[in-house]
Amino acid sequence: MATKVKGLSNYKLDKIEKNLLYFYDEVKDDQEILDQGQAWYLQANIWCERVAVNYGISTYKVASVLSALSPRNKWERNKVDAEEVIKTWRKGGKPEDVKVCTFTSNKIKAFNILNSVAEIEPKSLKTRAFLLNIAYLDKEAVTIDVWHLRACFDRMIVPKSLTPTIYDQIQKLTIKLAKKKGLRGYEFQAIVWGAVRGSL
Repeated sequence: MATKVKGLSNYKLDKIEKNLLYFYDEVKDDQEILDQGQAWYLQANIWCERVAVNYGISTYKVASVLSALSPRNKWERNKVDAEEVIKTWRKGGKPEDVKVCTFTSNKIKAFNILNSVAEIEPKSLKTRAFLLNIAYLDKEAVTIDVWHLRACFDRMIVPKSLTPTIYDQIQKLTIKLAKKKGLRGYEFQAIVWGAVRGSL
């Protein structure tokens, strides 16, 4: 008999819904945060397209490198690192020829992606969603990072591991709330991200 995969209870999902709406409502009259949130992934997509043209590779591959280098990396530095890695690779360089502000294993993965021997796999839930949001503006994916989790759980205990089931539950809930606000899931997530960052 198959074991039922445990997810979040309806009670917790209701609490998460209230928390997400709370943070959204905190900034719903702040046009600057709303505009920035709605434009964030679009601007990231445009940046990837520009880099892709400059180096003769696909937008998807640029976004993959960006995603691979994203852990513990600030956004502006993430872009610098991604372009430096791509530039070094295009010149025939190796991972040891460039410095980045993330883990060495991630840098190696970025080179492997450029060499078409690795990819951001579906099991890497957050970085895969980040890739899909940036490369394709995928409205069915939500990047559930630490800031989104803080918004979701607020004063509740955050699960020690974000299982695929829990990730899917939060992703679907975020998309549902986004639609109610006339937004895409990634736009709603970016707006909430701005609200949480501004409240801490």
